[in-house]
Amino acid sequence: MADSGGVLRIGLAGLGRFGALHASVLADLPGVELAAVCDPDPSRVAEVGDRHKVAGRYGALEQMLDGEHLDAVFLVTPEDLHAAQAKQVLARKLPLFLEKPMATSHTEGEEILAAAQAAGVHLQIGFVVRFDLQHALLRSEIANGDFGPLISLRVKRNCSRAWFPTYGNRAHTMYETSIHDIDLLLWLIGQPCESVYALERNVSSMRYPDGCWALLRFADETVAMIETSWFVPSGAPANVVTPDWHGTIDAVLEVVGVERTASISLLETGLAIWRPDLTAQPETNLWPEAFGSIGGALRQEDRHFVECVRNGTRSTIASAEDALAGLRIAEAIVQSAEERREIRLR
Repeated sequence: MADSGGVLRIGLAGLGRFGALHASVLADLPGVELAAVCDPDPSRVAEVGDRHKVAGRYGALEQMLDGEHLDAVFLVTPEDLHAAQAKQVLARKLPLFLEKPMATSHTEGEEILAAAQAAGVHLQIGFVVRFDLQHALLRSEIANGDFGPLISLRVKRNCSRAWFPTYGNRAHTMYETSIHDIDLLLWLIGQPCESVYALERNVSSMRYPDGCWALLRFADETVAMIETSWFVPSGAPANVVTPDWHGTIDAVLEVVGVERTASISLLETGLAIWRPDLTAQPETNLWPEAFGSIGGALRQEDRHFVECVRNGTRSTIASAEDALAGLRIAEAIVQSAEERREIRLR
């Protein structure tokens, strides 16, 4: 592994839209070399490899691990591959950045965390919202006691209906979208969840529901409400806009405390661009691209991982233990909706 003054050689597996964003950040970070990339699609490997002048190019994770001397690995692969691939990386005692969700079951998450602890290496799960400035400032006020005892939190993450065919047979929406919000609840409340009750709707007749709502009770009596669905129409303002793809993530966080209340809306950036085909409201906090590089929370998140690996320190922001607890909550929500009853976690 690179010492505190050396270049950190990183391998990245998974070159979809989000993997490509991570590649852009890693290729631009000081003291980091994006040494290798891999993906089953050779055209993606060629495209990302050429863009960032990456020498190591592979079609499979094991080939990359065998063929390169790496200091750390980023896994930005499909959800159902996380457990097996994470254990491959950790068996080689390599620090691992693993995109959310940690796994597709609490049991798999436990195995990943145990493997990281046995290897003695840093494990960070990709909960990028923790690195957003607005959420970080809000969390500081809550942690300082400025809100007094928390009463309730409401989190909403509704996405474009046009995207649902990509995810409807791939992952339950609690793992794909609301896992971010479950993690936020754990981070902001700082207490274990005691019980959940959930309902869901399946309108599109795909494997997983296109709407789910949950009521959570935490150990300090804080109540939380989760809403997620895939019904945002095509005419909604678009905050995810690429040359060949666009849509909406309508995400809201509301916090009620005895002394203060607060709210954050992902759509309220202050920037609106009226185009002939749509109204764009570009997202400016999570992964904005300007001046030739990716900034915002994604850059902070990747830089934080690099600093933890380089300095051999434990993260004070991203908690793998919280990620595991979040999986247990997601499982309980899915079970509650299926069985139509309250599920107690403690």
